[in-house]
Amino acid sequence: MSRLAAWFRHPIYCGLLALTWMILHERFTVGDFVIGYGIGLVILYVHRDLWETRVRVVHVGAALRLAAVFVWEVVKANLHVARIVLSPRLDVRPAFIVLPLRLTDDITITALANMITLTPGTVSVDVAEDRSALYVHCLSTDDVEAVRHQILRDFERPLAESVECSPL
Repeated sequence: MSRLAAWFRHPIYCGLLALTWMILHERFTVGDFVIGYGIGLVILYVHRDLWETRVRVVHVGAALRLAAVFVWEVVKANLHVARIVLSPRLDVRPAFIVLPLRLTDDITITALANMITLTPGTVSVDVAEDRSALYVHCLSTDDVEAVRHQILRDFERPLAESVECSPL
């Protein structure tokens, strides 16, 4: 890979870092975006040897649906956990759930685990050594199979459809 190409390998990440820069500075101008993008380029160039995998969005519609479903599930889970915490009687039925995975690479498995952990009431605990399953703790459920099915349907399947990972 040429030196110039090494600087521009991850334009989406640079854009996200630029947006983060703008949010932190509370200024949303073109100049601030350019400065943030430049800082992102430097950060990603310095850490270029840590990137072993290229992530490509292959189905934008599926990625947008996944983002919308994720936000909706986080809102619903926040309300559910708030109801549990604020109720006078602690009505929890914790469970450990084994999720069989279709995902095979570290990046998408990590993304799924993070989505699960960011959803209140669930925490990703471990990944099987052979990457065939993800172990999840659920704060309260009556139906483990329904939670398993919902996570696989709402998070894993759209994630598998929307992104593709390949070695650099």
